[in-house]
Amino acid sequence: MTPCTGPLRERASGTSKEPRQLCLCTVLLWASAELRSAVGRAGRSRDHASPVRQNEPPLCFLHLSVSVDLMAAVWQQVLAVDARYNAYRTPTFPQFRTQYIRRRSQLLRENAKCGFEPGLRRQYLRLRSQLLALRYGPLSEQSSFRASSVRSSRTTLDRMEDFEEDPRAQGARGHRRSVSRGSYQLQAQMNRAVYDERPPGSLVPTSVAEASRAMAGDTTLSENYAFAGMHHIFDQHVDSAVPRLQFANDDKHLLACCSLDGTLSIMTLSPPPPTVKVTLKGHAGPVTDFAWSLSNDIIVSTSKDGTLRIWNTEDGRCIREVVDPEGSELLCCTFQPMNNNLTVVGNSKHHLQVVNISTGKKVKGGSSKLTGRVLSLSFDAPGRILWAGDDRGSIFSFLFDMATGKLTKAKRLVVNEGSSISSISARSWISREARDPSLLVNACVNKLLLYRVVDNEGTLQLKRSFPIQHGSQPLHSIFCPLMSFRQGACVVTGSEDACVYFFDVERNTKAIVNKLQGHSGPVLDVSFNCDESLLASSDATGMVIIWRREQK
Repeated sequence: MTPCTGPLRERASGTSKEPRQLCLCTVLLWASAELRSAVGRAGRSRDHASPVRQNEPPLCFLHLSVSVDLMAAVWQQVLAVDARYNAYRTPTFPQFRTQYIRRRSQLLRENAKCGFEPGLRRQYLRLRSQLLALRYGPLSEQSSFRASSVRSSRTTLDRMEDFEEDPRAQGARGHRRSVSRGSYQLQAQMNRAVYDERPPGSLVPTSVAEASRAMAGDTTLSENYAFAGMHHIFDQHVDSAVPRLQFANDDKHLLACCSLDGTLSIMTLSPPPPTVKVTLKGHAGPVTDFAWSLSNDIIVSTSKDGTLRIWNTEDGRCIREVVDPEGSELLCCTFQPMNNNLTVVGNSKHHLQVVNISTGKKVKGGSSKLTGRVLSLSFDAPGRILWAGDDRGSIFSFLFDMATGKLTKAKRLVVNEGSSISSISARSWISREARDPSLLVNACVNKLLLYRVVDNEGTLQLKRSFPIQHGSQPLHSIFCPLMSFRQGACVVTGSEDACVYFFDVERNTKAIVNKLQGHSGPVLDVSFNCDESLLASSDATGMVIIWRREQK
């Protein structure tokens, strides 16, 4: 066999004074042969030691589910190692890096279906890690992160979950009616009474609790959120961080993201192959945030160039440009959920402003000032309470006047003095069995924080926290969009260790439901499509990964 040349040659120390050059392909082929030989020896030894009796299933079938889970976990670790070293491969050809990680993911998924012992998989993982370390040097947790210092946020437009499922909550013509202003306080009192009586970790019972569990069958929350396979990788923003991404409202296959390269992309995942439908160009600086309108025909975006832009999502045309009168950087934006003619924008000079996108003018009385740069925004579903987070560690709640667009400052919570509130996401129902208005917060404190909304002014009370790596990056998190029929409820977040984490908010111990590895930098944002069949995640290196739910 002729040795390989070029970037795949590996360096290893030898007995001579000059370092000896080893071919990575040759070494890996040798390792693969050794693994196959070991598996063959193990198989022959097992056959001789305990021959399979007639009509008795082989041992491998008895433990198939356990072995598959273990092997899948090991291959996820292998992919994570490859992804972290991926930044060092052919630095002048980023497309090669993307193609490489795609092919590695495909091969690992195929190999995970084979019947190799998990112990041999772990040996392969150690060997590959050693070879990559010899070639590129030891890899620390931070050395693979090409991080960005941008601080931005946008809220997910969850607009349906705060309406009663009871037909009595609908008007005479069948339209849904929003919950009253006092509903938060009343619901909080009911929740506290029930939580005091229930066992730790159990759900708030409802009249349909047992029916919900019956509909779910025997499937667990872990099985429900078993995402592993990569459906597709987008790399059009390679080497520029993608701080925000979101699936279109009530859509399975339409996805948008913004980048620090000054552009936005709208991508379609069906019909295959997944493609970039249109690129939105016009901003003169990094794009920090964006939001879909409820009908998905418009996107608003903010940028460090000090402008808010309104885009037509069909042809990518910029409909309107609104310049910040203070000339400050615009860092976050969100639509008013009940009136998409109004958008709330936060800037670097601590100001919050309601803007009428039809006229491009500020709404009178729709402005306020925070203690720091405004990084994150989120409305409750009826659009009556707005929460805003800044880079000084504070979360403010505002009462929003639906008739005039006026903002009235209500409450302030200091999460951690000096820490950036990079993400806020509001949800009124955790699950069908837990009516519990809540706020999910990323606050650069190495934890994901879950707060309970205790009154109609947006007062927050810490419910629990989940450990993640988050010290400086603008990380974001989301509630899972579907109210689960299963026991438990799930939230998803990015992390600075290049992983995506799923947490069960009702599980007191071992709350991690799933962990996805494959990014080569801090994972900045995550988004579900409407039926939870796909999950999108973006990172600080510009890569967007579409994860596919495992088929059971």
